[in-house]
Amino acid sequence: MSGSNDGGHGESGANRPRFPLGVMLSHLIAVTLLQSTQTAVLFILPVIAKKQFGAGNWQVFLITAPPTILFITSIFWNDLFGRLRFSRFMALYWIVACLPLALVAFAQSYWMLLVPHLVSCAALSAYHPAAGGLLKRLYPDSARGRVYGLLWGGSMVAGAFTSWGVGHLLETDPESFRWYMPLAAGLQMLGVIALAWLSHATRDDVRSAPALATPESRGALARVVDPVVHMRTVLREDPTFARYEGAYMTYGVGWMIAYALLPILATTKLGLNYEQFMNATQVPYLLAIVAMIYPAGLLLDKLGAVRTTALSFAALSLYPLMLIGAGSAFGPVTDLTTASLVYGIAHSGASIGWMLGPVALAPRPEKVPQYVAIHATLVGLRGAVFQFAGVGLYELTGSFTWPLLAAAIAYLWSAQQMWSLHRRIRAAAPAPVVHEPQDRAEPAGK
Repeated sequence: MSGSNDGGHGESGANRPRFPLGVMLSHLIAVTLLQSTQTAVLFILPVIAKKQFGAGNWQVFLITAPPTILFITSIFWNDLFGRLRFSRFMALYWIVACLPLALVAFAQSYWMLLVPHLVSCAALSAYHPAAGGLLKRLYPDSARGRVYGLLWGGSMVAGAFTSWGVGHLLETDPESFRWYMPLAAGLQMLGVIALAWLSHATRDDVRSAPALATPESRGALARVVDPVVHMRTVLREDPTFARYEGAYMTYGVGWMIAYALLPILATTKLGLNYEQFMNATQVPYLLAIVAMIYPAGLLLDKLGAVRTTALSFAALSLYPLMLIGAGSAFGPVTDLTTASLVYGIAHSGASIGWMLGPVALAPRPEKVPQYVAIHATLVGLRGAVFQFAGVGLYELTGSFTWPLLAAAIAYLWSAQQMWSLHRRIRAAAPAPVVHEPQDRAEPAGK
């Protein structure tokens, strides 16, 4: 970030050359192919598990939770990212994260659905260090929020249409996942190829700092331990980033509880079918994100990641409260659709701050992948704890009210933490130099 933006002690992009329009268009195509397909097919899997394979609530949870819990592997993927060329790393990402989706087509039981899903989820977080490094290298600090808004917004438009299509297909033919999952993996391969081409065409080495790589002579245990040690060192030596992550950890309490309970609430309490579920949750949420992501990018460029996410966190507290009342006002579909629209509007700032906060806070460009990887790894930690806690509290009380109320309180607390960080950054900033005006010259002729 540059200028007066809080949370931006990275290098300024004011003197960097303007990026070609073709770079951003190629980037948009690649991100759309990768993210829109992933968003649609993963979001509906818990409902497929329940409706097609008779999964219970805890089995649904085992499908819902891994995409976020296994973000904990991001710091290790970042270590590997520092050793491989960008194109080879992205090819490995596709093999581990995308190809297993095609194997879901052959599932004949819940467990045959779960196993390839877990393999895929173990590598989903590998995408984020590479994506963060590319954003830092290709775009100037002063425009990165708007660029990211356009990239993310474009992929969300495609994601909304894809989500609607998946819901419609499943309602028409519950077995359609057996051919659209391999199709999704094929589209993701094209996205990986497009990103690799973009990195090669711009001649940017977006890997982690070489100093972070473990020497080849080190043992396997050292390679596992070193990324964790590096993460602890960064959080200890960069208190601003540590506090930013602390606020996101609290925000994650609210996010993870609501995320884990949503498919259970929609099917158990509201009784929605495939098409109703997607049309009342993912589609309006993504369309709201699309509408607000560019304004959120403008706001981030102006206010910085810290203040933007503080406002977003506060607004997000409305979402779990609306989930508590879903089905009691205008009917389950209308109530859930309204809640999802509010969620998307409020979440736009948190979504853009999720990636661009670590990008801005990294002190040097080569540190960006590591900062993004640390951020993603901590997603896994909070996912492992708070999704389980949310579902456990629901099972214990038999009510969605108490866990969702806890989620709303967590959102408000995280907003307060982020706003306190903004005040701390502002207090620590050096005072502007004020030049005393020179004595005004006497008018001529006096």
